[in-house]
Amino acid sequence: MAITEQLKTLVEQMPNSAMQKKEDRIGKDEIKESIEKTVAAIAAGGRENVLGLIEMLAEPGSMEDCRPHFALHCVVNYPLVTRDEKMRSETCETLASQLGNGKLSAYNRSYLCQELQWAGRDEACTALGKAVLDEGTSDAAAMALVAIGGERAAAPLRAAAETAKGKVRLNVIDALAKLADSKSEAAFTAALSDPDEEVRLAAAAGLSKAGLPTAAKPLLTAAEAAKGWQRIQLTKSCLVLAEKLAAAGKKPEARQIYKQLKTTRTADNERHVREFAEIGLKAIA
Repeated sequence: MAITEQLKTLVEQMPNSAMQKKEDRIGKDEIKESIEKTVAAIAAGGRENVLGLIEMLAEPGSMEDCRPHFALHCVVNYPLVTRDEKMRSETCETLASQLGNGKLSAYNRSYLCQELQWAGRDEACTALGKAVLDEGTSDAAAMALVAIGGERAAAPLRAAAETAKGKVRLNVIDALAKLADSKSEAAFTAALSDPDEEVRLAAAAGLSKAGLPTAAKPLLTAAEAAKGWQRIQLTKSCLVLAEKLAAAGKKPEARQIYKQLKTTRTADNERHVREFAEIGLKAIA
C-alpha cells in the first residue's frame, strides 16, 4: 500500500531518541502531551495507518527505523490505554495479517509477534500458529501464544506440533508445556523419545504440569532409563506430577509415584529424591 503523506508527517513528529539529548527527553510534560496527541492521530487512521507503519519499518537499529518502530508500539498500546476493544482487535488483526509478509525481515516480523504478545487475543492466534513454524519468527510467536494463553492459543500449537521439527519443535512443545495443555498428552508422550534432549525435557515438563494420572507410567519409565542431568530433570517432573495429583485428590496415583521413586533411587547422590518421596508419602497418608 502507499504510505500517505499525512502518516509520514505524523511519524516525523515522533521523537527520535537517538538524536535527542537525554535532558530533552525526560521530565517535560509538553513532550509527553505531544507524543500522545500524535499517537492518537495515527491510531485514528485505523488499519491503513497501521499497515503504513509496518511498511515504514526499516533495517533494525537504523535511523530510518527508529520513529516508525516507536510509533507502531505506541499505536498498539493506545487502545489498551483508552480501553477501546474494537480498535485493539482491529489493530491486532492488522498486525497478524502481516506475519507472513515475506517483504518484512524476520526481525520485523518477530517484532509484530512481540506486539501481539502484548496486545493480541483470539484474533492473533491462527496467524501466530503459522508463524511459530517459521524459524525466523518461531521464538517470538511461541512466546506470544503462551502470553495469550488458553485453548485459543493451545489449539494452533497442537496443530503445529504435528509437523514441527528441530528448534521449532522445541518451541512448540515448550509452549504447550508452559500452557499445561492436557490435550497435548499424546504429543508430550511421543516427544519423550525425541532425539533432542531439550525436547524430551520440555515434553516431560508438559506431562507433569498437565497433572494427568496416565502420564505417570511414561514419565517414570523415561526417568528410569535416563542418566546424568536428564535423569535429574525427568525425576523432577515425576515429583511435580505427584504433587499435582495429590493436590487434585488423586492420592493413590500420587502414592504410586512416590513409592517407586523411593525404592528405585538408591544411589547416594539421589538421597534427596528418597527424602522428597518420603515427605510426599507422609503428606498424603
